[in-house]
Amino acid sequence: MTACGLDFGTSNTTLGVVEGGRPALVRLEGEERTIPSAIFFAPSAAAKVGRAAMSAYLDGEAGRLMRSLKSVLGTGLIDEATQVGRERVKFRDVIARYLAIVKRRAEAEAGREIDAVAHGRPVHFVDGDEAADQRAEDTLREIALSVGFREVSFQFEPVAAALDYEREVSGEELALIADIGGGTSDFSVIRLGPDRSGREDRKGDILANEGVRVGGVDFDRRLSLGSVMPLLGLGSDEAARARGALGLFPRPRHLVEHQPPL
Repeated sequence: MTACGLDFGTSNTTLGVVEGGRPALVRLEGEERTIPSAIFFAPSAAAKVGRAAMSAYLDGEAGRLMRSLKSVLGTGLIDEATQVGRERVKFRDVIARYLAIVKRRAEAEAGREIDAVAHGRPVHFVDGDEAADQRAEDTLREIALSVGFREVSFQFEPVAAALDYEREVSGEELALIADIGGGTSDFSVIRLGPDRSGREDRKGDILANEGVRVGGVDFDRRLSLGSVMPLLGLGSDEAARARGALGLFPRPRHLVEHQPPL
């Protein structure tokens, strides 16, 4: 059995396997070891992901770009359907299509099947709602199984971020982990030590966690929509009439979607 560590992020995705006894990130798009968490659906072509998806949109190809896919986990949108070409596709299936492509690329690069995955996950998918948080993890597990992984486990992202450092410490320490991501900004105090590094369940070592659902995607959106796009006509009567005529209306903030440039 070949296992991998998968960081499905709001902005970017990475996947690592063990090579020669050491972890190594797999090339997922050309020579790049990171791939944007984006997918582009064209009317009569296979879906494109990553930089190719972004390029298709920027080049004005007909189709639909979706990015920040992780943001719908833990929300009511996950089982809602959206129009993709002539079919309606649930957002969970959009995520599955993206992760299936990432898995196939990783297997092609590694030269073997990858059948087990350790998913990175935030301390809280949903703040203040344990049931919704568990549903989000369950959804991600179901998606992983649907794309061909036979074993699925999870590791808390702040713990994963500290594992390499933990190998170097000789005694127990407390560490502050700052995770400024695409979708959220999280800060965690975790307990590290050589007697803890091999434990499978590290939830008890997360002593404190706090954050806000504001990340890099929000800054990009606010910079673009708040400062740049108004200079190009956003919010004007002419732009509103044009968007209404084309059926282009605001999307939920949880998922960033785009139609081709006008």
